[in-house]
Amino acid sequence: MTTAGSPAIIQPPFDPRITTLAFPVGGAGYGSLQRGFMVWEQSIQGYESAAQMAFLYNPSSVTADYYMADSSVGASLMFPTGFNATNLRVPLNQSVEWSLLFDRTFELWGSYDSNGEPLQQNPSGGYNPAVVGVLADIYQMEQFTGMFIGYSSGNSTTTAPTATALTGHQGIIQLIPSYVYFGGNSAVNSLWYYGYVSEWDVTVTHWTQYMVPMRCVINVTFTMLPAATSGSGSSANPNANLTNPVGSAAAPSASSTISSILAGLTSTIPTSGVSGR
Repeated sequence: MTTAGSPAIIQPPFDPRITTLAFPVGGAGYGSLQRGFMVWEQSIQGYESAAQMAFLYNPSSVTADYYMADSSVGASLMFPTGFNATNLRVPLNQSVEWSLLFDRTFELWGSYDSNGEPLQQNPSGGYNPAVVGVLADIYQMEQFTGMFIGYSSGNSTTTAPTATALTGHQGIIQLIPSYVYFGGNSAVNSLWYYGYVSEWDVTVTHWTQYMVPMRCVINVTFTMLPAATSGSGSSANPNANLTNPVGSAAAPSASSTISSILAGLTSTIPTSGVSGR
């Protein structure tokens, strides 16, 4: 795998009017609630940094399913104990499902003139939420699942993300090992999983009068992989390093904080921009 390519598109920040809320626990204070995110374990072909997918709202429920079928029995036989150095990379019959809501109402308010023309420019990537609404988040999910990497018949990378990528929503989903974190300040109080997005669907629920998608729901199915850490019995992943500047991520330890995980990535979730975060 090569690391040369385009930097991963950074998801536009959410409007602070929707991200700054009263804390439901801990008194009457206000601030930004902890929100979950997904991040690639490392960059893939065509990219020079790891892509991320930030959550506007944390899901109201997360359903994990664990069961044993023929394939997982075979995986158990290939990985007999927790004391050897095997780095098992076999999809497990274990999955997690959750739903995400995205709302770009504030970004779209007053962003079009009476002729239906946007008042702001769309950048080369085509993901300004004041112009395309939640298509910016749908685009981010398509990038996260590798749908903008093209392959030739020889199975070699032929295309990287382009300025016209937003117009093609029919790429092939890729198996990309990733981490998902559901908020929290550390691995002690954060629910997280390691695996890959094996299925997702999106439903646009609201539109503007100019038919710009304003709200959507994304349903995610995440197939688990054995965590690439020494604590799980497999050998530590050499690409997993919290301080590695090449755009990789690692399974968290008890002392790892979400901020330290993000600090080890080349392309982090933006902390400033048009609307701030």
